[in-house]
Amino acid sequence: MRSDAVRLFCSGSNLYQIRASCLWDKVRSRSEKVPWHRLVWFPGHIPNFSLISWMAILDRLPTKNRLARFGIVTNSVCRLCSSGLESRSHLFSECSYASEAWCAILLLCGLYHVPTGWNDLLHWLLLNLKGKSLLVHILKLGWTDFIYCIWEERNRRHFRGMHCSVDTVIGSVKES
Repeated sequence: MRSDAVRLFCSGSNLYQIRASCLWDKVRSRSEKVPWHRLVWFPGHIPNFSLISWMAILDRLPTKNRLARFGIVTNSVCRLCSSGLESRSHLFSECSYASEAWCAILLLCGLYHVPTGWNDLLHWLLLNLKGKSLLVHILKLGWTDFIYCIWEERNRRHFRGMHCSVDTVIGSVKES
């Protein structure tokens, strides 16, 4: 594989003279920045939280709805509220459990917004989480932590059969 790498990345130059950034620029695909990139990747972000948020935005989280499409899961009812079908949109914006947690997080910051769906939530975030103020930074951290904690609670219920209250999730977000 070394000879292939040399041919791909070295146009006649010494392999040891290539910087890592040069290699990265050659192997990554460049595309336009998506409008939500600053909601996930910002100075001071928490990598684990940002990664789960990024996966949620791209609809890459293995929700029951996605797993059912592959024939892996037959029961796709939300474990958090036991009423809706577990999808990205339901888990993070339509589920009564998650909605209660998100509204409480916003109220702690003196704001109020009840999302009517995933797209509405994302649109609201894009409009309101601009700039570099302390409140915007706290809300970005709160949002990525909210996504992480809801996903963690979903997994806790699914894999361990354990349940935490909405207040516990809110406490976790506040602590983070």
